[in-house]
Amino acid sequence: MSSTPQELARQLQQQFDQRELFSPLLVQGQPLSLAQAYGVQDQLVQLRMARYDTGLAGLKIALNAPAAWQKAGLTEPVYGQLLDSALLPSGTVLSMGDYTHMKFEFEVAVRIGGELSGAALDSVESVADWIDAVAPAVEVLDDRCPDKSAPDAPTLVACNVNNTSVILGDWQAPVPDFNRHITIRSHGSVIEEGNVGKIVNPLESVYWLAKAMARQQRTIAAGAVIITGNLMTVRFPGAGDQFTFELEGLGSVDFSCVS
Repeated sequence: MSSTPQELARQLQQQFDQRELFSPLLVQGQPLSLAQAYGVQDQLVQLRMARYDTGLAGLKIALNAPAAWQKAGLTEPVYGQLLDSALLPSGTVLSMGDYTHMKFEFEVAVRIGGELSGAALDSVESVADWIDAVAPAVEVLDDRCPDKSAPDAPTLVACNVNNTSVILGDWQAPVPDFNRHITIRSHGSVIEEGNVGKIVNPLESVYWLAKAMARQQRTIAAGAVIITGNLMTVRFPGAGDQFTFELEGLGSVDFSCVS
């Protein structure tokens, strides 16, 4: 049975390619530890970089709300990695036939100005000094869970937290705060509204990520794109759906789906 990180990564990619539903990853009949899961994730990302002749663009934060990571039996959020080839522009048209079960999350993206070590951050507020641009972002995921059930946390981490791509709006100058109104429209009609500051503080997300990476003796690269956590209701689209995600003062993202 597959047991090395490389073998497990190939197994996961094969499942994605064949659009198979999730099954827990096991090593010698036992679930992976989180450390093992991140090792498999690294190998999966390396495999995809070679396949698509691309590089790393940045990182994603998932299960960022306490209720989310506690439900998964964790003590903190988790992260995944973003590929250059997975960053798409506003106006992107997605084909639902390329996914097992497409879904969207609506987030704030930040770009890191210089190589960031968790040791350089003495407070959440100090993160602002490292951000050189912000943008609205929509993460596109392929949910392969049976009947919308959640996979075990290590398998979720190992499969790079279901990421397939990120649709980005235009980069904007950094802002002093994230007390920003959110509007989501479908076919021109408002379907949801909220406020970034009351849901996810992007500075807190990046602070956690930098500290988590530091525990692994890693830094966040200069120029890295970080999507900082879901803000609104996760959407499962249908063919023909059109969406606009707008952040007050920070632009918008438009995208649509075809069969």
